[in-house]
Amino acid sequence: MIAREERVPRSLRRFAVPLGIILLAIAILVPLTSTDAAQQAGLPLLADKLWFRIATTVAMFVVMASAWNIIGGLTGYASFGNVAFFGLGAYTVGVLVSNRGWPFPLALIVAPLTATLFALIVGIPLLRLRGHYFAVATLGVGVAVGEVVNNLEPLGASTGLFLPIVRSDLLFFYLMLGAAALAVLSTWFILRTRFGYGLLAIRENEEAATVIGVNTTLYKVAAFCIAAALTGLAGGIFAQWNSFINQENVFAISDNVQMILMAVVGGAGTVLGPVAGAIALELIIQTLAGGGSAAVYAQIGLGVLLAVCVIFIPRGVIDFFGGQSRLSLRYLRQTLRETSA
Repeated sequence: MIAREERVPRSLRRFAVPLGIILLAIAILVPLTSTDAAQQAGLPLLADKLWFRIATTVAMFVVMASAWNIIGGLTGYASFGNVAFFGLGAYTVGVLVSNRGWPFPLALIVAPLTATLFALIVGIPLLRLRGHYFAVATLGVGVAVGEVVNNLEPLGASTGLFLPIVRSDLLFFYLMLGAAALAVLSTWFILRTRFGYGLLAIRENEEAATVIGVNTTLYKVAAFCIAAALTGLAGGIFAQWNSFINQENVFAISDNVQMILMAVVGGAGTVLGPVAGAIALELIIQTLAGGGSAAVYAQIGLGVLLAVCVIFIPRGVIDFFGGQSRLSLRYLRQTLRETSA
């Protein structure tokens, strides 16, 4: 079985790789203009506090969308509860740093481990379900975990947890960017291993995958745990970056919906699809955050755009530009040639 992104034309891949390297270099170098040494050298300031906030948020959603893609896009199990892993990672760092006095780096190591352990516990029974049953069950777990946390006094209950403020936009941007790179590289590596081919086989036909010798239960739980670890890592970074966490900002169902839409619109089951979807949609969302009547109409337009993408290019924009969807640039060019002949 061939991974979806491997069917993209080589010309597109040759174009995408240099573009990705350039964008990554810009993302790494631009923030350095805000350092004291750069300013003393007279370099122009290219990254202010607003830029850092938006860029870090975009990187965070790249992590979350790419992590969801492992269980939802590669394995074919549409989880609606991955926000629970984000919240658990955030609360792990929050409790250890705020209540136990742990240093942030050490607490951050524990965050993905906590999310992974929880995924292992709930994944074994939940992954026996399929389709909408699995989606509803995971959504219920995500909501339930948030409600439990909201009622536990050691976790701050409804008041939340306040963490020591660390004033370093540069630090948290690079941490989240590193987590995003880890999530993307994890997907790339998985798709080039026997484990990845097993996940794709499960997505296409789980019964057939069992027949050919794939341990479907082990593979599904492993994918679920990897997605949890990456999402928990992003949650842990967010907790210290935001300096305050509660049920509303780390167990938000809206974040759960956004990570799924980003992966689907960009191209679920591909390496770069969730990245493209996260960058495009989060920038649109940030643009519309100002409010006003224009923002309302723009949000309606965004909803229509998402509906069109899901209906006409369900494999995402990556396959659209690669010519894999019927409604694609290649299809349109072919139609024009045929009608003009």
